[in-house]
Amino acid sequence: MKNHDIVAISGGTSGIGRSLAESAIERGSRVVVSGRRGDRIHAFCETHSTPVPRACGVVSDASDSDHANRIFDESQRTFGATPTAYVLCAGRGLSGTITTSDETQWEELLRVNLLGAMRQLRACAERFNPSAKTSTQVRDIVVIGSTVGRVISAANPVYGATKFALHSLVESLRQEMSSRNTRVTLIEPGFVKTEFQTRAGYDMERFSQMEQEQGPFLAAVDVVEAIWFVLERPPHVHIDDIRIRPTRQRV
Repeated sequence: MKNHDIVAISGGTSGIGRSLAESAIERGSRVVVSGRRGDRIHAFCETHSTPVPRACGVVSDASDSDHANRIFDESQRTFGATPTAYVLCAGRGLSGTITTSDETQWEELLRVNLLGAMRQLRACAERFNPSAKTSTQVRDIVVIGSTVGRVISAANPVYGATKFALHSLVESLRQEMSSRNTRVTLIEPGFVKTEFQTRAGYDMERFSQMEQEQGPFLAAVDVVEAIWFVLERPPHVHIDDIRIRPTRQRV
């Protein structure tokens, strides 16, 4: 079942977001991506613009106050219509504990993972609301969380705290939007091997050791398949929370 002709992906230039964008094109959907790396957005959109545009993009930080609205507006300009699915992949990590993490990065982590997510969720709700009472089109908001937002991690509690809060935000929005033909879903992956770890400053030697002990770790495509499972349910069926781990991951 194809519920969505246009899919928006916040954080679509790498990792899970990039894999989802490529998959959406392959499935016949049009795609709007956002991210901070303009060269990647330009290359992706250029690749998928012949003979007609199937992709467009916005260069923007996920914490910008107008991030989601710019995505909707760009879709309207390029495709003459706005997305009916919005997948929030954008976010950042931070290695370390309360006592060992870089305190100078705490505010940035909260700004992107929490305030940015809150603004995007609010903008999506506002964009989806006007036609909710008059349309049979189901709308989806899918948010990528983490298993450390459900199970306390002694090794990564600062990043985990942002994901615990995200879990609360997504569930509260689900309850608010459930009567408006809008499904709000949280997907919580365990260890996924992407660019995320190096950009977050994780100890990659330790990460490789963990994969030897508990891997193989998930690939981005494994999470993408879970996203499509959510998006392609019949309109009256809502899968609101999925946790997906490598088989050998303990917690």
